[in-house]
Amino acid sequence: MPRFLENPIGTMARYGASWAAAKALLSLILAASIYAPSPSLADSPLEAENSEAENSEREDIRIVGFASGTETIDDAVPAILVDQRQLQVSIPQVLTDALRGVRDVALQTTTPGQGSPFIRGLTGSGVLNLVDGMRLNNAIYRSAPTPYLALVEPRLIERIEIVRGPASVRHGSDAMGGVIQLHTRRPEFEGKEWETRSLVQGIFNSADLARGIRVELEGGNQKIGLRGGFSGLETGNLEGGGDTGRQIPSAYSTLGGDFSLDWKPTSSRTFSVDVQYAEQPKSPRYDEMSAGFDQPHPSSSEFYYEPLSRLFTRIALKEERPTPYFDSLGLNIAFQKIRDDRRTRAYQSDIEIREQNTSELLGITLRADKDFEIGFQIHWGVDAYLDWVSSARQKQNLQAGTSLDAPSRFPNGSSMHSYGAFADISLAILPSLTLDGGLRYSYIDTEIAATASTPQGRSQLNDLTGSIGLLFEPWVNTEFIASFRRGFRAPNIFDLGTLGPRPGNRYNQPSNDLTPEIIYTTDFGFRHLGEIAQTEIFFYYSHYDNKIESIDTNQKTPDGRDIVQSANTAEVRITGIEAFERIRLNESVALEFSFFWTWGEESLLSGGFESADRIPPLQGRLGFPWQASDRLWIEPFMRFAASQPRLSARDQRDPRINPLGSPSWATFNIQGHYRWDDQMSFSAELRNLTNASYREHGSGIQAQGIGLAFSFRLTY
Repeated sequence: MPRFLENPIGTMARYGASWAAAKALLSLILAASIYAPSPSLADSPLEAENSEAENSEREDIRIVGFASGTETIDDAVPAILVDQRQLQVSIPQVLTDALRGVRDVALQTTTPGQGSPFIRGLTGSGVLNLVDGMRLNNAIYRSAPTPYLALVEPRLIERIEIVRGPASVRHGSDAMGGVIQLHTRRPEFEGKEWETRSLVQGIFNSADLARGIRVELEGGNQKIGLRGGFSGLETGNLEGGGDTGRQIPSAYSTLGGDFSLDWKPTSSRTFSVDVQYAEQPKSPRYDEMSAGFDQPHPSSSEFYYEPLSRLFTRIALKEERPTPYFDSLGLNIAFQKIRDDRRTRAYQSDIEIREQNTSELLGITLRADKDFEIGFQIHWGVDAYLDWVSSARQKQNLQAGTSLDAPSRFPNGSSMHSYGAFADISLAILPSLTLDGGLRYSYIDTEIAATASTPQGRSQLNDLTGSIGLLFEPWVNTEFIASFRRGFRAPNIFDLGTLGPRPGNRYNQPSNDLTPEIIYTTDFGFRHLGEIAQTEIFFYYSHYDNKIESIDTNQKTPDGRDIVQSANTAEVRITGIEAFERIRLNESVALEFSFFWTWGEESLLSGGFESADRIPPLQGRLGFPWQASDRLWIEPFMRFAASQPRLSARDQRDPRINPLGSPSWATFNIQGHYRWDDQMSFSAELRNLTNASYREHGSGIQAQGIGLAFSFRLTY
């Protein structure tokens, strides 16, 4: 039994006043949600200006499950939907900024211009990222924080679906901590005549002097729609809170373009084409070039992603009409190329290293749904993802002016191909009781190319995974949920073949004979959607076996980095609570409160257990959204996190993390949105009003100090 379960009160008490306040407030709002009926809030101005928005306030979209209308989430799965209102008022510079403050998601920021979301204690390749149903995760994704989600243009996204916990039945490998699915906006028109419209969006942030612009042009009718867009962003060095000052170097830039086409030859058939490109030409790793905790000097004199880019193309066909075999059928063929080039130089070294690393991923998916109208639904599909990796590295002696080839970060010419088939069902056993369940078979074939020092290797793995859930609705809009889900992650080329520097002053050498990671998660939850209050609370427990970890070999490189190697060594136990509440206080003001708490421990090679790596502290958000008028919406809110004293041995060695534990913090902020007319609107946020100096747990840089973020949106 986990030690938390042996003494839960004593463990929670260590989180102090923040935890006590959360418990008291949660008790009050749970009672209020069940007993008090009243009308919902008036429409928000953001919903009024978006033609695709509904005519009434739909805060229930934050609690997916009640007639969600989405084909990607089961009712018995805890999930969140980040809608267009949240996306716009968050004023994101890169996509991961839009996830900061989203309930049940922790965000780690190694360096500006990037960010890695944590769901239920996992991140990187332990969380699956999708763009329009296609995998963003690839064969060089690491289990630690990754920068690639920031290579999706945030102003192109219509909504974000976040599934908490394993979702490997539908999505295969990597979907262990959860799934983040990004849905792009479509160029849709309703009339028969040809129409055109255009969009200009601009953003500014005083904390890093960010200036950004997004320009779109659309044209079409009810049969066909086209859109072309361009995005650009330039920032300065980020000013942290307190007396931190400007953090140098932390400036970065992004640029990108995209094209979309939707053609509807019939009322039931849609043919789509998408092309997206995004690039950060030169992004610094601030934590590598700045001395961290217990470091006498930085790890590197130079460390730049130069460049970091993503090219994505997709062709999709969707048929939506009742047939004996399906009600909807979707075929997707997509290609993604991620380029992860680097220029690095160890601290005060004369040797500069340049790298060229590329993943080329071809994905093909076929998905279908069928509702038999007798309380039985089925969702099935097959998919194949073929991933090829290329990698090269050169060493340049800056003093001598010479250059020579060096062993590459990944074995050049390696590949990872995965194939899968799944089916899941929803069955109404009783009018108030629904059973959800599914199975998936996966086959993964990974080839590691031979190098000068290692022979060719091959890994062929099979996996059968499943899930089962029960949803009980004793009263209208009141649900109790229980589920048991299994997830897995196949070792990828990063796990098997990486050679070179790692964050935390480490150096990785290749591994052999790794087996898949497996996670089993049990959920118990309650959801209530009342007219005055909405409530969701989930308790979960995850047992995580065969975790692939970097093991210290007790050797060091000439420049002092610890040499590590990946191995299946750890058993991890994670448990937690996720809670959300919204209460309507009067006709125009509501209270929104959310928090989540994660506790984890993992096994030691020497026996026993220690705190698990990078477990986020208790954190949450308290806000008071105010619909001041039909055009003006304002929300003062607080974000907070308790301290995190529970660190693994690796956390204590990580120069990004205070070895004494991450201190608690709180920020006070005000955000708002004003709709000038049907064509123009403005969003603004006053951030960190007390200029608190803080760092989100595991991040490599201090968070921004007091500042103003501003955006405008002009359509015509």
